[in-house]
Amino acid sequence: MIRNVIFDFGAVLFEWKPTKIVQTYTDSVFEQEMLLNEVLYHPDWVALDRGTMLMAEVIPKFAARTGFPEARMEDFFEHIQNSLEKISLTESIFYKVLDQGYSLYYLTNMSNAFFDTLNERHPFISFFKGGLVSGNELVIKPEAEIFELLQARFELDASESLFIDDNEENINTARSLGFKTIHFDQSSDCYKLIKSTLNIN
Repeated sequence: MIRNVIFDFGAVLFEWKPTKIVQTYTDSVFEQEMLLNEVLYHPDWVALDRGTMLMAEVIPKFAARTGFPEARMEDFFEHIQNSLEKISLTESIFYKVLDQGYSLYYLTNMSNAFFDTLNERHPFISFFKGGLVSGNELVIKPEAEIFELLQARFELDASESLFIDDNEENINTARSLGFKTIHFDQSSDCYKLIKSTLNIN
């Protein structure tokens, strides 16, 4: 029996489309490729998500690597945060799940600064019973440690918990630890599967 539902944030509850992010920031194809490869897809971005580097550390590094002035890199980071818009269909599912009495948790790879911004902008996050942000924990999905930490901190039984994430590696780790899982893709079939799994309309 499922008692807990665990949501990822990026590309599940909030839009996360790196290509769109860079395309809406600059018309220069050269700059778009640079921002993708030297910022969003760079190992330093993973370090930011993991919490082993802070925003104040990575922005100068990204600026130096791309040749952007630091002020412009700060502007790009602001643009990234503004691009994290709610996915309305998932938000609707979120409230239906909440109304059915499930305990809701989040498990997201994200810097603590980005999470703090989302938390300030979106009051619905307060309805979660709890959750983990990788940037605060120094561990990151798909590492098993972050799932085990979630279980320990909130006393969750994996067999009673449904984990919803867009990343297949994360899903595989969760499944190996005994969680029920749904690989999220924003399709109508995926939303139907969530509803049928949780017996909601």
